Amino acid sequence: MLPMRKAEDPHPHTTMSALVDRNRHEKICAFPESRCNRTPRSRWFFGALMVVLLSFPWIRNVTSLLSEAQDDDDPATSKKPPHKHKRSVRFIPYPHKTLGSGTSLQCQWETRPIPIVNNTSEESFLDFTQQNAYTEGICIPNTLNETLHIFSTEDAIKCLSSKAQNRDIKLLFAGDSYMKQLTIGLADILLSKHIRDDEQMRNAVVRQEFLSTANHEMEKRRSEEENSTFPYVEYVGPMCYGKEPLNKTCREIINKLDGGNSSDYVWIIGSGVHIYRRQNQVVSATVQELNNFLETTDQIIFVSPPFYYPSKEFTDQLVRDQAEVYRGLLPNVAPENIAHPFLDVYELTRACTWKNCSYDRAHRSRFVNRWKAQMLLNTLCEVEMQ
Repeated sequence: MLPMRKAEDPHPHTTMSALVDRNRHEKICAFPESRCNRTPRSRWFFGALMVVLLSFPWIRNVTSLLSEAQDDDDPATSKKPPHKHKRSVRFIPYPHKTLGSGTSLQCQWETRPIPIVNNTSEESFLDFTQQNAYTEGICIPNTLNETLHIFSTEDAIKCLSSKAQNRDIKLLFAGDSYMKQLTIGLADILLSKHIRDDEQMRNAVVRQEFLSTANHEMEKRRSEEENSTFPYVEYVGPMCYGKEPLNKTCREIINKLDGGNSSDYVWIIGSGVHIYRRQNQVVSATVQELNNFLETTDQIIFVSPPFYYPSKEFTDQLVRDQAEVYRGLLPNVAPENIAHPFLDVYELTRACTWKNCSYDRAHRSRFVNRWKAQMLLNTLCEVEMQ
């Protein structure tokens, strides 16, 4: 430990008694010399003049404005928060943005303190959605550390809104239970609330109830608000669950709801483990079905399977095989093949090892699904500071 450095004496070699005697006889004045030399009568006249002038309201207003301007210039004393930077939010059409895949998306879950305006205020520029992301957990890969945006509800709505973007945008989710949970995670962000008080979806029945609630509340916002800018987001595709060949049932629903080449219909589809089981747990057959589906289906975002932990339902063999299915997809999806946009959630689910990350070692907790939705928003949207 370094010794403390003593403050330098402004009057070296001068005793305290000598300083007292000297200060007693020195003329002390806080004003310029011309004012210090005034007689008592002139000082009285100057003070009386200031009292008279300040009695006029317009002079008091000018004085007040000058004082406020000085406070605003000093961020340490200003009580007003600094102005927010204006942002432009833009929807990115197909093939959207590529965040990466595989090991480039390895990340570490963490919580962060909520940024505040200044040390004398508890006000934050972050909204409900952003604040909860900071306090519940975020997982930002090093490759995206400078570019990943944590979306507010306002920015998310602005990006996906057909009215705000002057485009025919619809987000259509299809696939297995993980896609249902991703839909609910995005609904939490868009509605600026945690549906059903953030209760966990511990089985298929509860999951379907939550999904119905999410679809209903989003439709209500779209239809009942005057001049609504709320985006079209809906889970529509149990036919893409994987229990039937994707090129049959899943393609049927896509063709049925296809908006045509002029629209920005975004299909977000994910399926894996049920295809694997239907294919008699053969990895190569599972990968082949998925790749064939990608090659023959236009303009979809395919979502990777999650990382599985061994459990009673998921054997060690299944965990290993699902990892092989995931790796088998990587050469045929973005960024390797930009024609097939890819939302890779494998690494972020593998990295989440907290006790509250998962309740069955496969399906993730609500906050993890909201983070998946943040990654999806970063795939679909561009935010620029102006």
